[in-house]
Amino acid sequence: MDVNFSANAGTDSVPNWIPLGTDDCVFGTGAGSSPNFARPIIRPSTGYVWNEEMWIGPATFLAGQKVSNWCKPSAVSQAGLVFKIDFSEQLLSAPFISAYDDDSYSTWAKEILAGTTTSKFKSLLKAYITGREIAHIVPPANWAYVDTGKIGNANPNCLSGNSSFVTVPFVPGPGEDFTFTVALAVPHDSSYGRDGKYDPVIAVTFVHV
Repeated sequence: MDVNFSANAGTDSVPNWIPLGTDDCVFGTGAGSSPNFARPIIRPSTGYVWNEEMWIGPATFLAGQKVSNWCKPSAVSQAGLVFKIDFSEQLLSAPFISAYDDDSYSTWAKEILAGTTTSKFKSLLKAYITGREIAHIVPPANWAYVDTGKIGNANPNCLSGNSSFVTVPFVPGPGEDFTFTVALAVPHDSSYGRDGKYDPVIAVTFVHV
């Protein structure tokens, strides 16, 4: 079974899918990042902000690639083809996407997934399933807020282990995919990524033939 995670460096009408390597990461960054320098997200003094850009690349962030089709949830214009996961074999049930503290996939207690008072202790990482590459939708503006999300599998939802996740609303067949977007909220009462709080593992759970 081959599963591929790709990011769109093109547009909805002319996608340019860049596959993530086994050591690559997805970075939510501040504005003005470059291939060799990820600018930080500036934590606000009140309220919250979204990451301004999305990039992929190795953990050392050298030769990073901008996910140019990504839009923060508050943007007036949104995009449907941002990230894509495809499967080489038929799945037996709909997959779901979530996030965990690490690759043991057993805990979601770090702040980014556990949330803060501002987020009503909902995960700061949000996701929206947009469909398939050949049949996708564009999320509405403001598809997520800092406190968006609930227990269960809604779309959109916050990503928090086995508690809050997003189930794909169809079952991909062999060679088929699903597409989605994600965003990171940074509230004023966050600890701004100290102690590994902002490095979750995005996971897709599925059952195949």
